[in-house]
Amino acid sequence: MTVFVPYPREGVVPAAQRAVSPPRRKYARLESALKSYARSRAFGWSIIAALLVTWQVAASAVVMPELPPLTAIFEEWREQMASGELAQAVLDTLRVAAIGFAFATLVGVTLGFLMGRVRFIWSAAEPPVELLRQIPVTALLPLLILYLGIGDQMRITVVVIVASFPIILNSFAGARSLSRTMRMTAQTFRLSWLQTQIEIGLPSALPYILVGMRQALGMTLVMAVVTGMLAGNSGVGYFILQAQQVLNVRALFAGIFTIAVVGYALNLIFLLAERRATRWRSIGAAED
Repeated sequence: MTVFVPYPREGVVPAAQRAVSPPRRKYARLESALKSYARSRAFGWSIIAALLVTWQVAASAVVMPELPPLTAIFEEWREQMASGELAQAVLDTLRVAAIGFAFATLVGVTLGFLMGRVRFIWSAAEPPVELLRQIPVTALLPLLILYLGIGDQMRITVVVIVASFPIILNSFAGARSLSRTMRMTAQTFRLSWLQTQIEIGLPSALPYILVGMRQALGMTLVMAVVTGMLAGNSGVGYFILQAQQVLNVRALFAGIFTIAVVGYALNLIFLLAERRATRWRSIGAAED
């Protein structure tokens, strides 16, 4: 006897299949939103906000009496900015950092790129660079103060010394990364050595150079503050040192927070400029 099993109509799920099919997940949208939030920058900012709220509550509740409340620190920051003392200190530090960063970029990119493209320059410059970058700048500080004093010359020189090395190393790596195919392309079009370096070598090394510049940017700001604190007579470092000497803890924290915000803003501006300078890489990746 032949038994005919009716074929299920379209859109109708057999009972056996319904029994084994996984149940519909509840709260799928909420879970997806939480995953997106945990992978976003807002998650990090929420952690900072939670820490600041904890700070405010702990300081206000006299759990940590030696720690001033954030409201008092902000009030001190507002007074210092209104008086012009902190604003002038920030501008002085930024001026020293900008001049030092500009010189470090010029020296680092030029020397590092030429070391990667010219064997003679690499042979002559590699030993001094490797020796000098092992010396802590604090060991050179007494000599720099002896010969340059405690003014802008010394502070800018320290910034240039510290910020040059990451730019040199990354520029060298970028120059060495030029592929054989690109060199053969330059030979095919009969480009001169200088044209090859400007039109092919530098664009190819640009991502490496920007990485070195970003590393140097953070070092630049740090050293501009440190030199003002150790041997200078102006800048945010000197402002923080003066606040510590007179036991003005609120002004001390105001100076520290100001440096943190300025450093974050500089890094953000640099990232935007880097994205714009290397836009051709994202366009090429999208076309591929």
